[in-house]
Amino acid sequence: AAAAILLATLMSGFIVYGSLYPFRFQPLPEGRALGDALSAALQLRRPGRGALAANLLLYGPLGLALSLALATRLRASHAALLGFLGCVLLSACMEVGQLFVPRRTPSVWDLALNSLGAAVGAAAGAILSPRPEHAAYAWRPSVAEAFPAVLLGCWLAYRLYPYVPALDLGEWRASLSPLLPPWNPDPLRTLRLAIFWLVAARLLDAAWPTGARGVPVVIGVMLLTLVAAIPIVDRRLTQEEVIAVCIASPAWFLLHRRTWADRVLLPAMLLAIILEGARPYHFLAEPRAFGWIPLRSLMSGHWGNGLQAMLYKFFFYGGLVWLALRSGLRLPLAATITVALAIGISVLQTWLPGRSAETTDALIALGAVITVRLLMPPAAAVSAQHLAGPSR
Repeated sequence: AAAAILLATLMSGFIVYGSLYPFRFQPLPEGRALGDALSAALQLRRPGRGALAANLLLYGPLGLALSLALATRLRASHAALLGFLGCVLLSACMEVGQLFVPRRTPSVWDLALNSLGAAVGAAAGAILSPRPEHAAYAWRPSVAEAFPAVLLGCWLAYRLYPYVPALDLGEWRASLSPLLPPWNPDPLRTLRLAIFWLVAARLLDAAWPTGARGVPVVIGVMLLTLVAAIPIVDRRLTQEEVIAVCIASPAWFLLHRRTWADRVLLPAMLLAIILEGARPYHFLAEPRAFGWIPLRSLMSGHWGNGLQAMLYKFFFYGGLVWLALRSGLRLPLAATITVALAIGISVLQTWLPGRSAETTDALIALGAVITVRLLMPPAAAVSAQHLAGPSR
């Protein structure tokens, strides 16, 4: 319950921060009443793809956390309903507040998408909350481990953004054009992607219901993700992506069912995160100032790019914590290593061109730690040894 309350508090603060940033309020234009401003916001102005996806995804974790926190005192269905209503109320307040923030545009679209994301999160909370042994609850789906399922969802959402398929065959050809000769793939990017795909395969193996797992399913997901990316608008396959899947598929065949797989993937994941954080591998003559305001670069940039960056970083920091637990580390030590790594990478990026060196990485890493604490099995909260390697 404490972890759920903490996650709900952090998510609420993040939403308020992102909705009202930069906190420079001004009154409505002279002669314009609040009712008129609200009526204008009720007009259906379709948001861009980045804003649409962000609105759907932002309130999902909040709905989940509120539902789980309330489920300790209420029935799961009642907790989910109250969690959903709390999200809708917060979203409505933020839309009204944006009337007084310059260059922010409140919309009923935002409210509707936020509510939909909250409904999905609250429903997930009802499914994952402790349940009595009763036949009425037999409809609930079986998930071997919830946190790996969340991380896998972040990885696939990152890979398939912006989720909008194109019906134009020219768009499909453009997506495949980078695969034509000459081939000059980036070896370090290929290595990072191969490691991330191996970790995603391990997550799928842990999240899949018992008895339905297997190498063909995992490799099939890898290949289908590549194929599914072809028709997506503005999505371009790269040589590194294809080579990485070709490397990860046989590598997973060798790692599958090995008791030491997690202990191999843990240092590999650590290496991939460091390589990702150290791009483009050459340094400035003088360091830039460190950004103490979290999420500033995400808020000032394109919504879609910010959303992708958050999904990507949550995946690899969360994956690092989870693999550390699976390898036998206790949660406090795993959390300390992950957050310290995020801080160290951010400090390193003050010397790297084109990187945003700020506290955002540490905040995302902390959010991943809280989420794994919230969703891990109760026994694992006492000792990480309960999560030690796959016993197959």
